[in-house]
Amino acid sequence: MADRTPEPYPVAQMVEDYVRSELADAAQYSNRATLDESGIWSLHAVAARIYALGWRDGAHVGEEAARRAAERQADRQKDTTP
Repeated sequence: MADRTPEPYPVAQMVEDYVRSELADAAQYSNRATLDESGIWSLHAVAARIYALGWRDGAHVGEEAARRAAERQADRQKDTTP
């Protein structure tokens, strides 16, 4: 089984809404092609990877904020130490 990044339900719903819109447009306009099942799976996979990148970036921001807070606390303790 291939490793796959989790895709949260709201992200999956956004992809499915997009797919439905694309299918409706393809039915309405002659110059639009539909996504096939492979294309839809690939769209879900890229959405999951994008979500994962955002999650990791957010985690790094939190880690950096915690590190800075610890540095400020250490600086405050140095300033109050006789």
